[in-house]
Amino acid sequence: MRLVSKTKLANKIAKAVKPHGALIIAVLFDVDEGQDHVRTDPDEVYVLDITLLYSVEADSEQAEAAAHTAKEAIQAAFKDKLFDKRSGQWKNIELRYCDVLSEEALTYRQFSLMKPWRLEYISLGADPQQPVLVE
Repeated sequence: MRLVSKTKLANKIAKAVKPHGALIIAVLFDVDEGQDHVRTDPDEVYVLDITLLYSVEADSEQAEAAAHTAKEAIQAAFKDKLFDKRSGQWKNIELRYCDVLSEEALTYRQFSLMKPWRLEYISLGADPQQPVLVE
C-alpha cells in the first residue's frame, strides 16, 4: 500500500503510538470499506479508516487520553502529507476518520472487518519491550 512506500506515514503512525506503550493496544485499518478494488489509475485514492484501540486494564482514562493524543498526531500527519488545501482533495489516501475506542467497546464483528497494523517492530524494539496484540 502507498501508505508505507510513498508517503512514509507508517513512520508517523508509529511515532504517534510508540510513546504510549501498552495504553494503545492496537491500530486497526479498514481500506476501501473492506472491498477489494482493482486499481487501474495510479492516482486513484484509497479510502482509509483507522481505529485506535486503547486498554482498560490499568487506567482507562489515561489510555483514552493517550489514544486521543495519537489520533490528533495521525490526523495532522495525513492532512499535512496528503491533503491539498487549494483543491480540497486528498492525494493517494483519504483518511476518512480516525476513531478512538476502548477494547471493551469494539465488537468482534467490527474487529473482523479491519486489519491490525503490525506494531511488533515498535513493541519489540521499544525499551522497555511492550506487549503486542495477539490474533
